[in-house]
Amino acid sequence: MGMHTATATGRAASDRRIERPRWAWIAVAIELFTAAGAIPVGLMFIADPTGATIGLPPGWIEGTVFGSYLLPGIVLLAMNGIGMLVAAWLTVVRHALAPWLTGALGVGLIVWIGVQLLVMPERMFLQAVFLAAGLVLGFVALFWLRRIGWARP
Repeated sequence: MGMHTATATGRAASDRRIERPRWAWIAVAIELFTAAGAIPVGLMFIADPTGATIGLPPGWIEGTVFGSYLLPGIVLLAMNGIGMLVAAWLTVVRHALAPWLTGALGVGLIVWIGVQLLVMPERMFLQAVFLAAGLVLGFVALFWLRRIGWARP
């Protein structure tokens, strides 16, 4: 009963879940890593929009369009925290939205880091790590969607 045959839509014929290539687990690891960092920091930004709780100078954000860390904290918690957990879970259960959400969150992570690079005066090593993570998520999603036939070459 464990045998599945893939249909032209990329779904397994016996259970209607999509195929999950082995390398999709890379996305799960990145999503869990991202969420593990984003959830506590997002909550701290929401609780203390000055950034002092995590040692960020208020002057870094006060001169930006955001004015405080509140909006970035909400986005960090929702997108890079909860969203990444949802994407990881959808991948584990082979849900049809998994590659789409993985790709969207990968692009979102790239945009997130791009905005940081534009508005923040300092550069941090983690920015390079999360930029690379966003790129990997995007490529995993692209290749996954191509593999199951939902994206054209």
